Amino acid sequence: MDKYLRERDELRHLYNSHNNRRLKYCAITIIALVIILLLSMIIWIDEIPTNLLLIMRGCAGVGAILFVMIVGILSYRVNKHHISKRNKK
Repeated sequence: MDKYLRERDELRHLYNSHNNRRLKYCAITIIALVIILLLSMIIWIDEIPTNLLLIMRGCAGVGAILFVMIVGILSYRVNKHHISKRNKK
């Protein structure tokens, strides 16, 4: 159990390092903007012209793809550092 707690604390420390924290906040901001965009499309679906609705859907899709890419980069960076540190021991 002690080993699990140490690894959890180490991963938490890695995710909260300066560069990784910036990536994490960037991902949270992007997904929040996508959610706001999707909710606005749901609320004002009758008032929005069709062309604008398609553009908004495209922007939401691009935002979702960016979110997945940023989270993938963040996970890769943290796990690479964690595994390399674990192999050195």
